[in-house]
Amino acid sequence: MQQSSHPKPIRSGSQTHIAAFNSSLSRRDFLKQSATATLLAGLLIYKHSFAKELSTSVSTKDFTSHQKATLESVQLQLFPDDGDGPSASNIHAYRYLQWALTDPENMADGDKGFIIEGIQWLDNLSKQQHSSNFITLNPKQKHQLLEVFSHTSKHENWMSLLVYYLLEALLLDPVYGGNPNGIGWKWLEHQPGFPRPDNKHTYRHFLYDQDSGKSV
Repeated sequence: MQQSSHPKPIRSGSQTHIAAFNSSLSRRDFLKQSATATLLAGLLIYKHSFAKELSTSVSTKDFTSHQKATLESVQLQLFPDDGDGPSASNIHAYRYLQWALTDPENMADGDKGFIIEGIQWLDNLSKQQHSSNFITLNPKQKHQLLEVFSHTSKHENWMSLLVYYLLEALLLDPVYGGNPNGIGWKWLEHQPGFPRPDNKHTYRHFLYDQDSGKSV
């Protein structure tokens, strides 16, 4: 797989969350200060331009068990089970990520291929510093390694992309696979709009022709 250099770091709500990860700013503080609705709207607008930074090949393969375990471990570092709101597991972050990566635009952007590349980069750094893969490290070692990892542009971009999908899993309607029972909304005291989508009326039904898979 061709690797990309990604010379410029992504500047968005997700990149700001990486800065929060490396500081004492809590997730609640970050999301409250950002204003939930404004944050989500900004992310959705920004996704198109930041995906243009990615120049990897498209991957349609399923994640391996190792890739799945690594992604879930990184997601838990970014949204940990620390009492400061729902964790990545609570919001079904991996399940949502799998669903989101089947979106035609996200596939065309090469998001999955870039995520797979990033797992290899992370493991390479882990082997250099600890002589083992990322998932074998203890929580403190994982956190410290991600701090070091995020100091280069392409690695920061990779973490930012994962945070982008974490925030979607936290904030979008549960019909899309994340935010079960509105757990993210309840935590942020957010009132969703009405009418809410159902399985037959999602954004994909409006944006894509179900027979051809092309934008309408």
